[in-house]
Amino acid sequence: MNLAERSDEELLLLCQQGSRAAFAQLYDRYWLNLIKKALHKLERQEDAEEVVQTLFINLWRRRDNIQLRASFRTYLYTALRYEILQFIDTWIKRSAYVELDDAAVGLLPLDETDMGRMEVKELESNINEIINGLPEKCRLIFKMSRDEGMSAKQIAHELDISHRTVETQISKAVGIIKKTIQRFNILFFL
Repeated sequence: MNLAERSDEELLLLCQQGSRAAFAQLYDRYWLNLIKKALHKLERQEDAEEVVQTLFINLWRRRDNIQLRASFRTYLYTALRYEILQFIDTWIKRSAYVELDDAAVGLLPLDETDMGRMEVKELESNINEIINGLPEKCRLIFKMSRDEGMSAKQIAHELDISHRTVETQISKAVGIIKKTIQRFNILFFL
């Protein structure tokens, strides 16, 4: 049977066996639609392409650990959501390192870029407050996921809890953060 005729799930199984051709088929099948979805949320072509490229790199790296609970398509779009969140988190952290000399701040006229930086810093500060205010277990799991880059499976193993509990806690944290971000009228989320 031709690879193009195989289901996503069959292609995933072949990927798990090391088939680069099956992976390329999945890539070709979803690349454009994932770019469109990411572009809708991130608004810049370069950012959307970077997020989708990272998604596929991570997909290849973690192919042996992927266990589908729904369709591969659902898995892929959920993974895209997390990649977008990670991209935004990284962008916010990078933006926070832009420093201006305190004495010079009053002398500089504020333009839209400066206002944007100030809003990003305020948003990051609020997000950090929200994260620090999460229940201990939720905060720990979220930080292991985002700051340490651990997968839900790794976190579950490390904390000796179920994979589902990890996913629930991450979803809870993301939901709380999402509400905070929506208050700032930043609608990046899926």
